[in-house]
Amino acid sequence: MKKLILIALLVPLALMLVNCGGGKPKAKMQDIPEWYLNPPMAEDAIYEAGDAAKQSMGLAKEAADARARDAIARTIEVKVSNMLKNFMQESGIGEDAEALEFTSSVSKQVANTVLRGCLITKREMKTEGALYHAYSLAEYNLNSLIQESLNEARKQKALYNEAKANLSFDDLEKEIQKLEAVGQ
Repeated sequence: MKKLILIALLVPLALMLVNCGGGKPKAKMQDIPEWYLNPPMAEDAIYEAGDAAKQSMGLAKEAADARARDAIARTIEVKVSNMLKNFMQESGIGEDAEALEFTSSVSKQVANTVLRGCLITKREMKTEGALYHAYSLAEYNLNSLIQESLNEARKQKALYNEAKANLSFDDLEKEIQKLEAVGQ
């Protein structure tokens, strides 16, 4: 009977150890590209790295590229929203009092930037078990950023001039209507 109980306890334990033993494989630090850990720095460009581990090689590459570009966009412009909730309560009397405290912090970062001319300059693909792990390095030339800013300024100026012209035409139309009303 003792052997039966022992077997009944050991079999589920062994199954649990076998099923919970693995998890997804982790990249070894020596396998991670140096440029991913320390992206290059330059006066005329912004560099950022991204990575993704997926079962599909194409999806891993696409996600790593997108994350590298996203990091550049967040470097250029980011809007941050934060929320902190703090709850404290104490109940009871004297030493028997119990305190309850709960703190919640949420942060959201949003970037909305056009990256014309942003290039993926380096990419490495590694396998980790059944997964493909892609590393991508994106480069955004600051001349592209300057040109994009100038184009946006020109566009805003053109919109302003168009609005100003429309107002002038509206004023002219009102004056003509006044003259026509006086002449009748």
